[in-house]
Amino acid sequence: MPTLITRLATVPGLVRPGVSHWDMNTRLPLHPLSNENAYGDPHLLHDLAVPGADFARRMGAEVVVGAETGGIPLATAVALAGNLPFAFARKPGYVGHEDHEPRVRGASVAGRRVLLVDDAVSSGTALEAFADELQREGAILVGVFTLVDMRDVATSVTPIAKTLPIESVATYLEVLDAASDNGVLDPAVHRLAVNALVNHWTDDDPRWSLLDQAA
Repeated sequence: MPTLITRLATVPGLVRPGVSHWDMNTRLPLHPLSNENAYGDPHLLHDLAVPGADFARRMGAEVVVGAETGGIPLATAVALAGNLPFAFARKPGYVGHEDHEPRVRGASVAGRRVLLVDDAVSSGTALEAFADELQREGAILVGVFTLVDMRDVATSVTPIAKTLPIESVATYLEVLDAASDNGVLDPAVHRLAVNALVNHWTDDDPRWSLLDQAA
């Protein structure tokens, strides 16, 4: 029977073949993920939520909070699997929100232990913003559950992402390994991209030409 990571990595369209060179401060070879594609199968969504419900129970969470927008479907499934109240936190600075609207909607979080759920955690910048919102609402953030933990390829990680308990279905590299093993990603492109990420190739590294040719 396929593992949960394999089921996630082989969802059609979740791992997109090829490499996207995102121009930040340095060249960063990433296979783009469309995590929301995992929500299309109700059986898979339930199975992805079960580890989150177990984590919520271990952390003594009283409310499950979904991070807008990608975390809301998964958080709803976690709340259902764990028989816990549900709320969602608005994405800080999201265009179209009025300043007077409540930042957290659904179940009350004031004075309660909450588990935040999002589709991915990377550097922790978004996590930091959601944590600030929850704190302003009087919530006690006890942990984070995420579909994919991308801290393994982040160039830097915020203090809260280092210290707060975080559990995931898979890390980014685990998803890519499973995708490559199951024919979703070209093995040569995958191998070079991971090498570049893990070993932090400099911008003038000659191996970039190999990755360009493979992709």
